[in-house]
Amino acid sequence: MKYIVTIIALTMSIFTTNVMASNATATINGTVLSSTAIMQDQVKNVPQESCTIVDVPIYGGGQATAGDAIAGAIIGGVIGNQIGKGKGNDAATIFGAIIGAKAAEENAKKNGTNIIGYKQVQQCSVTYVRVHQSVVVGYETTVELYEDMIHTFVTHRAFQVGQIVPVTMTLTLN
Repeated sequence: MKYIVTIIALTMSIFTTNVMASNATATINGTVLSSTAIMQDQVKNVPQESCTIVDVPIYGGGQATAGDAIAGAIIGGVIGNQIGKGKGNDAATIFGAIIGAKAAEENAKKNGTNIIGYKQVQQCSVTYVRVHQSVVVGYETTVELYEDMIHTFVTHRAFQVGQIVPVTMTLTLN
């Protein structure tokens, strides 16, 4: 009995769904009644440059101060005095003082750690700021096709009110 009911149901479904459909396409002119922008909020990261003026130290060109030269001469003189003997002791002391002063000057040139002034320099950096913007993503355009037939479309561009536009319609007859 189950099989008979199933066969009858399948046979009826085959005969009821075998209906032909007919399509027709027509293009008619319509009049634009309105075209309104569709807005959407978007967040964008916008780069923003920020600059400040900072003081940068200028280091000396290696000139030894008087204190450096005197300290070098004293140390050099003491070492020269220890090396020299007899009549050459005075000469060794003087020679040691000269070498010590010269060594202090060379050390100052090599290190150049004396700050002799400052110069102002502009330093810039880029930061990103979140900006909320309203962006047009389309247009809601209302068109009158016949006196009583008004339809609203979503379009990619704006239309002028009163503009005549072609509208393609597909009609289906079942």
